[in-house]
Amino acid sequence: MIRRILVVALLLSTLGVGAVSAQDGVTITWWSEVFSMPSNIQEVLVDAFNEAHPGITLEMVGQEDLNQTLRTAIQAGEAPDLLVTPGASFIAEYVDAGLVEPLDDAAAELGWADKVLDWAYQSGQLGGVLYSIPLTYESLVLFYNKTVFEENGWEAPTTFEEFEAIVAAAQDIGIYPLAYGNATWQPSNEHLMGMYLNAYAGRENVYKALVGEIPWTHESIVGATELLRRHIADDALFSGGLENYFANGGDDWRAEFASGEAAMILSGTWNFRSIGGFFEEAGNEWDWVPIPSMSDMAGEYGYELATGTTVSVNAQSPNKDAAIKALDFLISDPALVLKLAADVGFGEWVVPVHFGVDDFPEGTDERVVRFFSDFAAVTGEGRIGYTTWTFWPAAPNVHLWEAVENVWWGDISVEEYLEEHERLWQIERDAGNLLPVPAPAMGGM
Repeated sequence: MIRRILVVALLLSTLGVGAVSAQDGVTITWWSEVFSMPSNIQEVLVDAFNEAHPGITLEMVGQEDLNQTLRTAIQAGEAPDLLVTPGASFIAEYVDAGLVEPLDDAAAELGWADKVLDWAYQSGQLGGVLYSIPLTYESLVLFYNKTVFEENGWEAPTTFEEFEAIVAAAQDIGIYPLAYGNATWQPSNEHLMGMYLNAYAGRENVYKALVGEIPWTHESIVGATELLRRHIADDALFSGGLENYFANGGDDWRAEFASGEAAMILSGTWNFRSIGGFFEEAGNEWDWVPIPSMSDMAGEYGYELATGTTVSVNAQSPNKDAAIKALDFLISDPALVLKLAADVGFGEWVVPVHFGVDDFPEGTDERVVRFFSDFAAVTGEGRIGYTTWTFWPAAPNVHLWEAVENVWWGDISVEEYLEEHERLWQIERDAGNLLPVPAPAMGGM
């Protein structure tokens, strides 16, 4: 806390009212993961910013392994002016080390709270101080193979009973009800855990657990964890069982889904970018629906809130003012944001600013527009859920996706797993390391 106060004091003394005044003749660097960079980023963002800001040159540099490269650069004192991390829960360690510039003064001067969706703006705060802006936001939905559904006369499920009927029907014709796997990204486990927590325990109970009003050993949390354990281990709903799940990489389960070997997937909207090619190759069609509520506790469906990567200003940068101007340039132009996002299939660079249906570029996939439109309407009513990588502190987050494998294999019980999870949460509560959590609309169960 002392370090944070000192960093805030330094910002106040150096930025003052003129926090975003132009800095002439400077170059600012911004690193991004190569795989997520829009191909039009030079023209749409970099060139446009440079033209609008004579004397400031923005350079966007792609990195193959940004997270590790950034860590190495920080240790060597060679980090870029703008820092990109995998998500809000990752930024805390950099903040604690005094490496991230507080942005409250700049945000107030530039009106960022009005430019960024409220829940996303809050997600960038630690201890009431703004340190990051989400570079993309996402959620989790139920994707289904539309071709397989039409061939079998199935309707997309909107209730848990309908979902279970599709599961049984898929097994009857010899295909996997669901495809998934974690061979190329072990934290894929948390996608499933988060979805079951929100869809079974319900948004109110997950919120209460996040803010400490109920423990993680609450019966609703136990029920959600047990339901997933049964589905993935006992019933082998995901790609035919645990062994296949642990062997499947992203290309494997996407191919299973697109080819019709599996009827559905439970996954993130980042798949808007990736599954199209698999379906084109297979000659099939896909679509999506909200994840059906899995119990009466969950109430009407909602969408889990999630930020993907976040962007911050390097506290050690000699060009902080210029870096802030680059960040402001991005979040001040919804049309620019959508041009970038469209180039990567709206799977990355969906900066959480305010935009409507008419703001999307002509020709945008109707399925994508439908998601973002419904997301805005539903979350605006407070029907929100919580993703683990956005609202869990680092240690409980890792435990959630790592130790749950022991539950699935039967090495520990659901109760033992959740008791340890509660213990880790209590440590974070005592240390004051909790992330901001927006409250859902209550009484919707």
